[in-house]
Amino acid sequence: MPYKLSHPEYLTLTGPDGTRYRGGDQEWYHDLWQRRAGCGPTTAAALLSYLAQAHPVLAPMAPGEAHTQAGFLAYMEAVWPYVTPGSRGLDNPENMVLGCRSFAQSRGCYLKGEVLPIARRPQRPSSAQCRAFLAQALGRDCPVAFLNFSNGALKNLDSWHWVPLISMTEGERVLLCTILDEGEERVIDLDLWLDTTFLGGALVTLWPDPDVGHLHEA
Repeated sequence: MPYKLSHPEYLTLTGPDGTRYRGGDQEWYHDLWQRRAGCGPTTAAALLSYLAQAHPVLAPMAPGEAHTQAGFLAYMEAVWPYVTPGSRGLDNPENMVLGCRSFAQSRGCYLKGEVLPIARRPQRPSSAQCRAFLAQALGRDCPVAFLNFSNGALKNLDSWHWVPLISMTEGERVLLCTILDEGEERVIDLDLWLDTTFLGGALVTLWPDPDVGHLHEA
């Protein structure tokens, strides 16, 4: 069964020459360190931008010009102070959640978040647990931040890297997921990654905090 975002076009960006990009690219940052370590903030910007456009309660988080390359780069820069990589990059998935929640609160919005750690064996979650996590997140119309410390057998995925995950199609022996990286869409087999990654990683989801919404309605 396929699971996907209701408006994937919200993450299409247009460059000044008309080039179309799918999501941001850390190479757009001006600073060398940001270009080297900026996959986490770039992924966070994609999640926050989509959530702001897809969920009206989060509209104050939206970039000023959500669909231009320049506007999204400005958003990436705005997110950086909240989702800031350390010397090893953004290697703690909990910091992705905390940083995104702090950014949201700075704009008067409130998020909840959840992390599914994917540790080294034998503590690693099963394929069924990963599928359930992704199905719940995408079913809420929320993209997922995927952290991968080692890419295993996947040739189209960099190691020690964050990417937004925007769809999932389940098969009997494959779990095909669409990710955004370097301004383009790629399809990876997450089951193959689970079977072959050595260091693991994490899946992170964020969604509007319903309790805050109820308080506002009261």
